[in-house]
Amino acid sequence: QPQLEEETRGRKKIELDVEQIERLAGIQCTVKEIAYIMGVSTETINRNYKDNVELGKANGKLALRRAQWRNAVEKDNVTMQIWLGKNILKQTDQPIDEDGAQILPWSD
Repeated sequence: QPQLEEETRGRKKIELDVEQIERLAGIQCTVKEIAYIMGVSTETINRNYKDNVELGKANGKLALRRAQWRNAVEKDNVTMQIWLGKNILKQTDQPIDEDGAQILPWSD
C-alpha cells in the first residue's frame, strides 16, 4: 500500500534570521522597514515574528535607558539629569503656587 504524502497548503514557510529581526527592531525600525529589509510582507513579520519584534524593541529601549542613566549619573551630564528629573521624578521648572503669596507662619 503506497504512503500518502501529507497535503501542504499555501507557500513553503520562509525561515528568517530572527537575530537580525531583533537587531532591526532594537534600533526601533518599523515592521514595514523590517519586512522590506527581510524581503517579505508586513503580514509575514506580524504573523510569524511578532514576539521577536517586541523583544527587539524592548531591548533597544532598555539600552537607550541605560545610556541615558549612565550619562546622567556616571558622567554628570546636567542636561540629562534635568530631563530624567522632569520625566521620572515629575519635577518641573514652573513654580508651584499652592497658597498664593501667603507668608508661612512662624512660631518661636
